Amino acid sequence: MSSPSPSSDQPQSRNRPGSACAECRRRKMRCDGKHPQCINCSNAGITCVFNPQPSRRGPKKGHLKTLQVRIANLENILFGQTQDPVSADTSTNGDVAAQPTVHGWNGEPQLNVLLNEFNAPAGAPSVGSVPVSDLLHAELCLQYAMWTITTSMSVQLEHLCEPLYQSVRQLLGYLQLVDGDSEVDQIEHVQALLILAVYEFTHHNFRRGWVSAGQGIRLVQLMDLHKLDLDKANNTGSHQASTLEDLVCAEEKRRVFWVAYILDRLISLRHESPLTFDERTIATRLPATEETFQTGQLSQMTGFLSKTIIEDRPLLKAELSEMVILASLCGKTVLHRQQAVAEQADCGISNSFWERHRWLDAVLIKKSRTISAVQPVTPTLPAEPVSLTPNLMIQSAILYHCMTLELLARATENSETLRQCRQRALLTVQEIIRLTEAVLQLSYFEISPFTPLPILLCAQVLMMYQETDASCVLQLQEVLGIVQNLANNNYLCREWVNQHSDLFDLEPDFVLAEAESHG
Repeated sequence: MSSPSPSSDQPQSRNRPGSACAECRRRKMRCDGKHPQCINCSNAGITCVFNPQPSRRGPKKGHLKTLQVRIANLENILFGQTQDPVSADTSTNGDVAAQPTVHGWNGEPQLNVLLNEFNAPAGAPSVGSVPVSDLLHAELCLQYAMWTITTSMSVQLEHLCEPLYQSVRQLLGYLQLVDGDSEVDQIEHVQALLILAVYEFTHHNFRRGWVSAGQGIRLVQLMDLHKLDLDKANNTGSHQASTLEDLVCAEEKRRVFWVAYILDRLISLRHESPLTFDERTIATRLPATEETFQTGQLSQMTGFLSKTIIEDRPLLKAELSEMVILASLCGKTVLHRQQAVAEQADCGISNSFWERHRWLDAVLIKKSRTISAVQPVTPTLPAEPVSLTPNLMIQSAILYHCMTLELLARATENSETLRQCRQRALLTVQEIIRLTEAVLQLSYFEISPFTPLPILLCAQVLMMYQETDASCVLQLQEVLGIVQNLANNNYLCREWVNQHSDLFDLEPDFVLAEAESHG
């Protein structure tokens, strides 16, 4: 009997000449493997690089074990302080010890499965029921906040969001009653509040998220995170002699501060509220690159925002420092508008207004051109959050800048300046529409919670212009369609749609009711 052919027993491999190139691997695209350039890189006009030894996926060796050890230590601390005689006897007899639960969960099986998957205790102690240390409360609070935001991004685990969220709120309530002096405790507290704020922006309402973010921002100020590098660096470009642990701890604090700073700017852009952080008082260096942070090579100092924002330097793609700079530009447009309104109410528009306006205008145009060149969003390339986010942020800043001049239309004697401003605003609206349509190609989990802010700005501008420009009516309908599409998964949009239900032919509170029924 003849042996079966290999083709009949083994699954056929895909008909590809070789492994994927670096760019196709990064974009998760199918690569034809042609040398020296695959078809995707050829169409995109970029360099094609084949790595003979692609990096292994997944966490680095030892990373998971480190996390498991850390969580195990938390378990030991928790159970060492909460175990009662009954559970102690049970564990002595070889059975699994009973674990404390959060009030209201009642040992929900699905929740236990989730928490066991994370190798963590099935619940947190009820507030005031057991003598758990403040440090452990902060650790647990951060842990549950991370689980809350993680489960919200999973269809299978989404029903666990609210129990986890309520647990975070319970732990936060306890921490607010404790006047702890531990800085470690406070940094965990801040991280939990900022994560919780992002969750509340997308799953509850803007007001609740704003309050949580505000609490985190106040703690940041109490900890003086806005002036971490006031006296801790020399002038040689490197930090003074410190242990790696000290450098990592300092970098973590910088990142917490800058995340709070970004939230502050985005909230102000949405609500036109006063900025909390005054850039003139910030003495904390920009965060290190992700690679530098992950590898622990933190001896080299980064720059300060005040100098970096005006430097002519290469764009650092997908880095937190670039998001800080873009958030700063958004904040400058908000502050410029608020100062103009105050000046107009007090003594009229001054020369300083026009000086600020022209300077900011030049900075925004230059930054926009740099981002468009380095991180283009074109129909020939798949949409990517890493490119869409900076493009949307800089266009938002430009549009808000144009709205400032429109606000002062009566005080602007130069009609040509106003005409050019309106023309530029409408061109910016078109660009934001194009970018947001690309966003709709992304999955729900890839879309930033604050992605709707630019398109909501467009709606405001078009509603303002539609009475004098008939073309704005059609554009407004297009924008409203995009907003309603985004409202399916984003509460910021749902809230806006509910506030402007007359534009959508919806009954008042219809969209809000829909949101609550899903959330």
